[in-house]
Amino acid sequence: MERITSVSNNQIKDANNLKLKKFRKEKELFFVEGLRTVEEAVNYGLVRKVFYTVTSDVRTISVIDKAAANGADLYEVDTKVMEKLSDTKEPQGIIAIADIPKVTMNNFGKVLAKVVSSKGKDFANASVVVVDRIQDPGNLGSIIRAADAAGALGIVLLNGTVDAFAPKVVRASMGSLFHLPIVSDVNEVDCLAWCKSEGYKTLVTCLDGASDLYKTNLDEKLAIVMGNEANGISETLLEKADLKAFIPMLGSAESLNVGVATGVILYESLRQRQYKK
Repeated sequence: MERITSVSNNQIKDANNLKLKKFRKEKELFFVEGLRTVEEAVNYGLVRKVFYTVTSDVRTISVIDKAAANGADLYEVDTKVMEKLSDTKEPQGIIAIADIPKVTMNNFGKVLAKVVSSKGKDFANASVVVVDRIQDPGNLGSIIRAADAAGALGIVLLNGTVDAFAPKVVRASMGSLFHLPIVSDVNEVDCLAWCKSEGYKTLVTCLDGASDLYKTNLDEKLAIVMGNEANGISETLLEKADLKAFIPMLGSAESLNVGVATGVILYESLRQRQYKK
Protein backbone atom coordinates (compact mmCIF):
# COMPACT_ATOMS: atom_id res chain seq x y z
CA MET A 1 0.00 0.00 0.00
CA GLU A 2 1.26 3.48 -0.94
CA ARG A 3 0.06 6.79 0.50
CA ILE A 4 -0.45 9.67 -1.93
CA THR A 5 -0.96 13.25 -0.79
CA SER A 6 -0.03 15.16 -3.95
CA VAL A 7 -2.39 15.78 -6.85
CA SER A 8 0.72 15.93 -9.08
CA ASN A 9 1.64 12.31 -8.36
CA ASN A 10 2.11 10.32 -11.58
CA GLN A 11 -0.34 7.64 -10.45
CA ILE A 12 -3.02 10.32 -10.09
CA LYS A 13 -2.18 11.85 -13.47
CA ASP A 14 -2.34 8.46 -15.17
CA ALA A 15 -5.68 7.64 -13.54
CA ASN A 16 -7.16 10.99 -14.54
CA ASN A 17 -6.01 10.48 -18.14
CA LEU A 18 -8.30 7.44 -18.37
CA LYS A 19 -11.28 9.78 -18.35
CA LEU A 20 -10.34 10.38 -22.01
CA LYS A 21 -11.06 7.73 -24.64
CA LYS A 22 -7.68 7.99 -26.39
CA PHE A 23 -5.87 7.03 -23.19
CA ARG A 24 -8.34 4.23 -22.42
CA LYS A 25 -7.75 2.80 -25.89
CA GLU A 26 -3.98 3.15 -25.60
CA LYS A 27 -3.70 1.62 -22.13
CA GLU A 28 -6.66 -0.81 -22.44
CA LEU A 29 -7.73 0.36 -18.99
CA PHE A 30 -10.71 2.29 -17.68
CA PHE A 31 -11.77 4.36 -14.68
CA VAL A 32 -14.28 2.91 -12.19
CA GLU A 33 -15.83 5.09 -9.47
CA GLY A 34 -18.20 4.37 -6.59
CA LEU A 35 -18.43 1.52 -4.10
CA ARG A 36 -20.99 -0.61 -5.90
CA THR A 37 -19.29 -0.35 -9.28
CA VAL A 38 -15.80 -0.94 -7.89
CA GLU A 39 -17.17 -3.93 -5.99
CA GLU A 40 -18.49 -5.43 -9.24
CA ALA A 41 -15.16 -4.82 -10.98
CA VAL A 42 -13.30 -6.52 -8.13
CA ASN A 43 -15.71 -9.48 -8.18
CA TYR A 44 -15.01 -9.98 -11.88
CA GLY A 45 -11.25 -9.85 -11.37
CA LEU A 46 -10.57 -6.86 -13.60
CA VAL A 47 -9.07 -4.39 -11.13
CA ARG A 48 -5.42 -3.31 -11.37
CA LYS A 49 -5.40 -0.42 -8.87
CA VAL A 50 -7.60 0.94 -6.08
CA PHE A 51 -7.47 4.50 -4.76
CA TYR A 52 -9.33 5.10 -1.49
CA THR A 53 -9.62 7.44 1.46
CA VAL A 54 -9.40 6.16 5.03
CA THR A 55 -12.73 4.63 6.05
CA SER A 56 -14.36 2.53 8.75
CA ASP A 57 -17.09 1.29 6.40
CA VAL A 58 -17.06 -2.51 6.57
CA ARG A 59 -18.23 -3.04 2.99
CA THR A 60 -15.61 -0.67 1.56
CA ILE A 61 -12.85 -2.32 3.59
CA SER A 62 -14.00 -5.73 2.35
CA VAL A 63 -13.80 -4.56 -1.28
CA ILE A 64 -10.32 -3.12 -0.74
CA ASP A 65 -9.13 -6.32 0.94
CA LYS A 66 -10.51 -8.51 -1.84
CA ALA A 67 -8.88 -6.31 -4.49
CA ALA A 68 -5.55 -6.65 -2.68
CA ALA A 69 -5.99 -10.42 -2.42
CA ASN A 70 -6.55 -10.49 -6.19
CA GLY A 71 -3.26 -8.67 -6.75
CA ALA A 72 -4.42 -5.07 -7.18
CA ASP A 73 -2.14 -2.24 -6.09
CA LEU A 74 -3.57 -0.10 -3.26
CA TYR A 75 -3.19 3.66 -2.89
CA GLU A 76 -4.45 5.48 0.18
CA VAL A 77 -5.15 9.11 -0.74
CA ASP A 78 -6.28 12.18 1.17
CA THR A 79 -9.51 14.08 0.54
CA LYS A 80 -7.82 16.63 -1.73
CA VAL A 81 -6.42 13.93 -4.00
CA MET A 82 -9.72 12.02 -4.07
CA GLU A 83 -11.53 15.19 -5.15
CA LYS A 84 -8.96 15.63 -7.93
CA LEU A 85 -9.50 12.06 -9.07
CA SER A 86 -13.26 11.95 -8.77
CA ASP A 87 -15.56 12.50 -11.74
CA THR A 88 -18.51 13.31 -9.43
CA LYS A 89 -19.47 16.21 -7.16
CA GLU A 90 -19.67 13.97 -4.09
CA PRO A 91 -16.92 11.32 -4.18
CA GLN A 92 -17.67 8.03 -2.42
CA GLY A 93 -14.04 7.61 -1.47
CA ILE A 94 -13.09 4.67 -3.69
CA ILE A 95 -11.92 4.52 -7.31
CA ALA A 96 -10.44 1.65 -9.28
CA ILE A 97 -8.52 1.21 -12.51
CA ALA A 98 -9.61 -1.91 -14.39
CA ASP A 99 -8.76 -3.83 -17.55
CA ILE A 100 -11.03 -3.37 -20.55
CA PRO A 101 -12.23 -6.87 -21.53
CA LYS A 102 -10.82 -7.96 -24.89
CA VAL A 103 -13.96 -8.77 -26.89
CA THR A 104 -14.07 -8.34 -30.67
CA MET A 105 -16.45 -9.42 -33.42
CA ASN A 106 -13.98 -12.19 -34.23
CA ASN A 107 -14.43 -13.85 -30.83
CA PHE A 108 -17.90 -12.52 -29.93
CA GLY A 109 -19.67 -15.71 -31.00
CA LYS A 110 -17.42 -17.89 -28.84
CA VAL A 111 -17.85 -15.51 -25.90
CA LEU A 112 -21.64 -15.68 -26.22
CA ALA A 113 -21.51 -19.48 -26.45
CA LYS A 114 -19.69 -19.53 -23.10
CA VAL A 115 -22.36 -17.26 -21.62
CA VAL A 116 -25.11 -19.62 -22.79
CA SER A 117 -23.17 -22.61 -21.45
CA SER A 118 -22.87 -20.99 -18.03
CA LYS A 119 -26.49 -19.78 -17.84
CA GLY A 120 -28.32 -22.75 -19.33
CA LYS A 121 -30.40 -23.72 -22.35
CA ASP A 122 -33.10 -21.11 -21.60
CA PHE A 123 -30.62 -18.51 -22.83
CA ALA A 124 -29.89 -20.23 -26.16
CA ASN A 125 -32.19 -17.83 -28.04
CA ALA A 126 -31.58 -14.79 -25.86
CA SER A 127 -31.12 -11.48 -27.63
CA VAL A 128 -28.11 -9.32 -28.31
CA VAL A 129 -28.47 -5.54 -28.40
CA VAL A 130 -26.96 -3.46 -31.19
CA VAL A 131 -26.48 0.22 -30.36
CA ASP A 132 -26.41 2.60 -33.32
CA ARG A 133 -24.72 5.97 -32.55
CA ILE A 134 -26.26 6.57 -29.13
CA GLN A 135 -24.59 9.74 -27.81
CA ASP A 136 -25.77 10.25 -24.24
CA PRO A 137 -23.72 8.35 -21.61
CA GLY A 138 -26.74 8.00 -19.34
CA ASN A 139 -28.77 6.46 -22.15
CA LEU A 140 -26.09 3.92 -22.96
CA GLY A 141 -25.73 3.08 -19.27
CA SER A 142 -29.50 2.52 -19.08
CA ILE A 143 -29.41 0.29 -22.16
CA ILE A 144 -26.66 -1.82 -20.59
CA ARG A 145 -28.66 -2.14 -17.34
CA ALA A 146 -31.82 -3.11 -19.21
CA ALA A 147 -29.94 -5.67 -21.30
CA ASP A 148 -28.41 -7.18 -18.18
CA ALA A 149 -31.72 -7.30 -16.30
CA ALA A 150 -33.62 -8.90 -19.18
CA GLY A 151 -30.99 -11.58 -19.77
CA ALA A 152 -29.53 -10.35 -23.06
CA LEU A 153 -26.33 -12.14 -24.04
CA GLY A 154 -24.21 -9.19 -25.11
CA ILE A 155 -24.02 -5.76 -26.69
CA VAL A 156 -22.55 -4.47 -29.94
CA LEU A 157 -21.68 -0.76 -30.16
CA LEU A 158 -21.54 0.55 -33.72
CA ASN A 159 -19.15 3.26 -34.84
CA GLY A 160 -20.17 6.67 -33.54
CA THR A 161 -21.62 5.40 -30.26
CA VAL A 162 -20.40 6.87 -26.98
CA ASP A 163 -17.65 4.77 -25.36
CA ALA A 164 -19.05 2.12 -23.03
CA PHE A 165 -16.03 2.57 -20.75
CA ALA A 166 -16.39 6.33 -20.31
CA PRO A 167 -16.79 7.17 -16.59
CA LYS A 168 -20.39 8.42 -16.90
CA VAL A 169 -21.47 5.30 -18.80
CA VAL A 170 -19.75 3.04 -16.27
CA ARG A 171 -21.55 4.76 -13.39
CA ALA A 172 -24.91 4.78 -15.17
CA SER A 173 -24.66 1.04 -15.84
CA MET A 174 -24.63 0.44 -12.06
CA GLY A 175 -22.32 -2.55 -12.38
CA SER A 176 -24.14 -4.19 -15.31
CA LEU A 177 -21.20 -3.31 -17.55
CA PHE A 178 -19.31 -6.17 -15.88
CA HIS A 179 -22.07 -8.73 -16.51
CA LEU A 180 -22.21 -8.54 -20.31
CA PRO A 181 -19.65 -8.91 -23.11
CA ILE A 182 -19.48 -5.65 -25.08
CA VAL A 183 -17.93 -5.12 -28.51
CA SER A 184 -17.06 -1.53 -29.42
CA ASP A 185 -16.40 0.45 -32.62
CA VAL A 186 -18.05 -2.00 -35.01
CA ASN A 187 -18.84 -1.24 -38.64
CA GLU A 188 -22.55 -1.75 -39.37
CA VAL A 189 -21.82 -3.91 -42.42
CA ASP A 190 -19.61 -6.19 -40.34
CA CYS A 191 -22.30 -6.33 -37.67
CA LEU A 192 -24.96 -7.36 -40.17
CA ALA A 193 -22.66 -10.04 -41.61
CA TRP A 194 -22.01 -11.38 -38.10
CA CYS A 195 -25.73 -11.49 -37.31
CA LYS A 196 -26.42 -13.47 -40.46
CA SER A 197 -23.58 -15.91 -39.87
CA GLU A 198 -24.66 -16.51 -36.25
CA GLY A 199 -28.36 -16.88 -37.06
CA TYR A 200 -29.63 -13.63 -35.52
CA LYS A 201 -32.50 -11.74 -37.14
CA THR A 202 -32.19 -7.98 -36.87
CA LEU A 203 -35.12 -6.12 -35.31
CA VAL A 204 -35.42 -2.35 -35.68
CA THR A 205 -37.98 0.05 -34.25
CA CYS A 206 -39.58 2.46 -36.70
CA LEU A 207 -43.02 3.48 -37.99
CA ASP A 208 -42.93 2.91 -41.75
CA GLY A 209 -43.71 -0.67 -42.66
CA ALA A 210 -43.56 -1.78 -39.01
CA SER A 211 -45.85 -4.06 -37.04
CA ASP A 212 -47.11 -3.72 -33.47
CA LEU A 213 -44.37 -5.00 -31.14
CA TYR A 214 -46.88 -7.13 -29.26
CA LYS A 215 -48.04 -8.80 -32.47
CA THR A 216 -44.50 -9.49 -33.70
CA ASN A 217 -42.87 -12.89 -33.24
CA LEU A 218 -39.88 -12.29 -30.96
CA ASP A 219 -39.44 -15.93 -29.96
CA GLU A 220 -36.19 -16.38 -31.89
CA LYS A 221 -32.58 -15.22 -31.91
CA LEU A 222 -32.74 -11.46 -32.26
CA ALA A 223 -30.27 -8.65 -32.64
CA ILE A 224 -32.29 -5.72 -31.32
CA VAL A 225 -31.07 -2.49 -32.90
CA MET A 226 -31.53 0.76 -30.96
CA GLY A 227 -30.89 4.01 -32.80
CA ASN A 228 -29.53 7.48 -32.21
CA GLU A 229 -31.58 9.74 -29.93
CA ALA A 230 -32.21 12.39 -32.59
CA ASN A 231 -31.87 10.59 -35.93
CA GLY A 232 -32.93 7.03 -35.17
CA ILE A 233 -31.52 4.03 -36.97
CA SER A 234 -29.29 4.35 -40.04
CA GLU A 235 -30.72 3.86 -43.52
CA THR A 236 -28.54 0.80 -44.08
CA LEU A 237 -29.80 -0.93 -40.94
CA LEU A 238 -33.41 -0.03 -41.76
CA GLU A 239 -33.05 -1.39 -45.28
CA LYS A 240 -31.41 -4.64 -44.19
CA ALA A 241 -33.61 -5.30 -41.13
CA ASP A 242 -35.38 -8.65 -40.94
CA LEU A 243 -38.11 -7.32 -38.64
CA LYS A 244 -39.60 -3.87 -38.07
CA ALA A 245 -41.76 -3.07 -35.07
CA PHE A 246 -43.19 -0.11 -33.20
CA ILE A 247 -44.02 0.21 -29.51
CA PRO A 248 -47.71 1.20 -29.10
CA MET A 249 -48.14 4.66 -27.57
CA LEU A 250 -51.50 4.96 -25.82
CA GLY A 251 -50.85 8.22 -24.00
CA SER A 252 -49.87 11.67 -25.25
CA ALA A 253 -46.08 11.22 -25.16
CA GLU A 254 -44.43 11.45 -28.56
CA SER A 255 -41.71 8.93 -27.78
CA LEU A 256 -39.92 6.87 -25.16
CA ASN A 257 -36.41 7.34 -23.85
CA VAL A 258 -34.16 4.92 -25.74
CA GLY A 259 -33.19 3.12 -22.53
CA VAL A 260 -36.86 2.59 -21.62
CA ALA A 261 -37.66 1.45 -25.15
CA THR A 262 -34.83 -1.07 -25.02
CA GLY A 263 -36.24 -2.50 -21.81
CA VAL A 264 -39.75 -2.78 -23.26
CA ILE A 265 -38.52 -4.71 -26.31
CA LEU A 266 -36.17 -6.96 -24.36
CA TYR A 267 -38.83 -7.91 -21.84
CA GLU A 268 -41.44 -8.62 -24.50
CA SER A 269 -38.91 -10.87 -26.21
CA LEU A 270 -38.19 -12.56 -22.88
CA ARG A 271 -41.91 -13.04 -22.22
CA GLN A 272 -42.44 -14.68 -25.58
CA ARG A 273 -39.46 -16.98 -25.22
CA GLN A 274 -39.95 -18.15 -21.66
CA TYR A 275 -43.42 -17.28 -20.37
CA LYS A 276 -45.83 -17.38 -23.29
CA LYS A 277 -45.89 -21.16 -23.71
